[in-house]
Amino acid sequence: MKIVASILVSGAILVGLSTTELIYVDKTFDRFHEGLTAIYQKTESCVATHEDGTALQTFWEEKKKVLYIWLPHTLIDQVDYHLGEALGYLYQGNYEDSLPKFELLLDMSETIPRAYKILPENIF
Repeated sequence: MKIVASILVSGAILVGLSTTELIYVDKTFDRFHEGLTAIYQKTESCVATHEDGTALQTFWEEKKKVLYIWLPHTLIDQVDYHLGEALGYLYQGNYEDSLPKFELLLDMSETIPRAYKILPENIF
């Protein structure tokens, strides 16, 4: 009886942690995507400032500390790399070169969390 109870408790803990991970990753990347969309639109209009980018980077730096628990480090490092490049271009006022980087980041902010959801394409 104790074995069955411990298996049930362990299963409940695993389901709880998995659900927490899915919700946290999804919400974090949703907010990151919103910030990227806003800065992308400003960059397209050539009105984005380095401060806009710094605010987004501050958000990312804060959230990635927890994301390291749930996601492979290489994915987070790729986001860091491309965000740094995009912000560097933005700092120089080079809107044309920063747009492709923001487009890549927008795509990554959609594909990374989707890869960890329980979906048929991720199972089969």
